[in-house]
Amino acid sequence: MTFEQLKKKSSDLTMRIDSAIRMDDKKLELELKKELYRTKLEALELIGQEEKRAGVTARVLRETVKNRPVIARYSTGILPLDSALCGGIEQGTFVQLAGQSFSGKTHLVVEILSNISAYTKSVFFNFEMGESRIIQRIDRLFQHEAQWDNLIIDSTTFSLKDLIMEITLYAREGIKFFAIDSKMKIDVHYEKDEHKKFSAISKELARLAQQKEIIIILINQMSEDDIKNKRLAFKGSGDQLYDTDIALFYVLNKDDETTRTLMCTKNRQDENSFTLKLQLDANNKTISASDSYRYAN
Repeated sequence: MTFEQLKKKSSDLTMRIDSAIRMDDKKLELELKKELYRTKLEALELIGQEEKRAGVTARVLRETVKNRPVIARYSTGILPLDSALCGGIEQGTFVQLAGQSFSGKTHLVVEILSNISAYTKSVFFNFEMGESRIIQRIDRLFQHEAQWDNLIIDSTTFSLKDLIMEITLYAREGIKFFAIDSKMKIDVHYEKDEHKKFSAISKELARLAQQKEIIIILINQMSEDDIKNKRLAFKGSGDQLYDTDIALFYVLNKDDETTRTLMCTKNRQDENSFTLKLQLDANNKTISASDSYRYAN
């Protein structure tokens, strides 16, 4: 079967699964989900066969690179963040956003997705909130009908292997912006050691972002010890920072609970770090809490 035929088959199976769920037919639902999984695997294998490439000479590569268009940047819609990032996030970028619990990481990412969905499709792998809660959140943020069709929400793909498959298929359809909440809920069945598990997740998602020229934002955590000692580090450490293109830390301000500090400690796309003071306005939108932000080269 061609990729388009497999894509149509997947769409038909998804509709049949929804119907089985409404009829509460568990047996049929399971059979259809297995068939859908096999179909997506077949599509993924087809993509892999199509993308096999041989090496090229340096001259050919030079011409290829020279003729490429300027790398597109995606505006997050958070004005102080877009300004600090020189217009937005480049395609091919793996972003990790970390912070302590209840610092507002999820709200910030959902707000970015809401803004992105105003002008293009995006995908949110939502592993932390129930369906009712995520709908309540985006309902407060959406301003256009198109956003309801442009934001795709997946609350079931927990396995790293399946996550990579889904992102690859969506990227094939032209979707460039993905967010995952959160790293702690991703299942890596072949790794029992937590540090190795976190490193595997970062490595695979960074590779995927680069190869498919997409943007992936991954919500991460900080350890209690790092928070206590005021260290900006991802929970589990290891190679996570090395794999990351943009490292962001969202920190509560103890002296002013209405504001947050967003610190960028690594920025491969622009080679600068920055610190932003942010807060929510009356409409639950993230704005600057000050008129300027600090650059630290």
